[in-house]
Amino acid sequence: MSEVLTESALGRQVNFQTVMECIVRQGPISRAQVAKLTSLSKQTVSELVAMLEDSGWVQKVGSIQGKLGRTAITYELNPKAGYIAVADLGGTHMKLGLADVSGHLIEETRAPLEEGGARVTEQLLLGISELMEKHNIGRDKLLQVVAGVPGVVDRKTRLVHRSPNLPALPKIDLETTLRRLLGVPVMLENEVNLAAVGELWFGSGQGHENFIYVAMGTGIGMGVILENKLWRGTRGGAGEIGYMPMLHEEFDHDAKLHGPLEMVSSGLAIVNTYKALSDGHAASVPEVFDKAAQGDTIANQVIDKVARGCAKAIGASASVLDPELCLLGGSIGGRPEMLERIRYWLAEMMDEPVSLESSGLGKKAGLIGAIAIALQEVNGRYFSPQLRTVGSQENELFVNKTTVL
Repeated sequence: MSEVLTESALGRQVNFQTVMECIVRQGPISRAQVAKLTSLSKQTVSELVAMLEDSGWVQKVGSIQGKLGRTAITYELNPKAGYIAVADLGGTHMKLGLADVSGHLIEETRAPLEEGGARVTEQLLLGISELMEKHNIGRDKLLQVVAGVPGVVDRKTRLVHRSPNLPALPKIDLETTLRRLLGVPVMLENEVNLAAVGELWFGSGQGHENFIYVAMGTGIGMGVILENKLWRGTRGGAGEIGYMPMLHEEFDHDAKLHGPLEMVSSGLAIVNTYKALSDGHAASVPEVFDKAAQGDTIANQVIDKVARGCAKAIGASASVLDPELCLLGGSIGGRPEMLERIRYWLAEMMDEPVSLESSGLGKKAGLIGAIAIALQEVNGRYFSPQLRTVGSQENELFVNKTTVL
């Protein structure tokens, strides 16, 4: 797919962006309707639509009856103009998705990761290639890759650090390697940040300018949305609440690796705490929850301790950021019993506790957020290159939300 824009005139780029956004959001739509909605001249709109059609970005889809009996051709985004690949890497598994440029998630897959992420590059390449081959999509149609990682992505070096659950990541330059091997732009982002962006655009965060998203799974993390934008912080580490110091908890040198909060409020904490309190009897996270539901005293103590620790972190974060809402997600945070226990402890700790709700997108939040950021990158690169900032949410998101979910 060749870039549409060759002119440097700022006004021309703005017009291109305006027309493309109108067609994506409102299509099927006629050129006259585009002109009316954008306040651009019919001649300008006709020229730009012709260029978009010639380049394959928009397509004719039908016609409508206009004034005086005239028939007007309607246009919409051509979803086959290009594709994006997205990934969500967890501590033990990875999810992969393939979407078209309309944002429609064509297929998603889930596969185990080799312990520590030792073969993460190879597994990502293989997974993306298999998805594209399955749907007969050539490499030349792949426009962008966005992958969520369980760690901090340095805003300057683009390297991953603070990734205890996938310790192989800090040892490789994953973004550069994938870009070289795939031949397309690649962007890494913290996986909880992606989930927060997904909720902002398509989930329970819609309509809220300021909210936090807390994910509890193998580890624990937070995505921060301030004034409708993802807040990454100075180095990219905003929301790393796993490293939040916990008052009244005995200092443990392991906390330097996993973080003080993660040692008491995560899947890792559930497994370790249950084993410690049950005289060495091992149990998985699902098994501990099953035991708690059956009235097991130790299992309930463990889950309550985890909920209390998470409530402390949410309360502290809410006191600093003053969000409208806190969304709870992840394989553990998404459990209704965990939500209720955290709500209880928040009410015990705070006079006016922050509103706590479940993730609206559930397990898909990370992939949906990756799609949103990928589309922002594509839109910025192809339709407003002089206005574009890589990895910036200043790039527009052109999408008809009905095509995504």
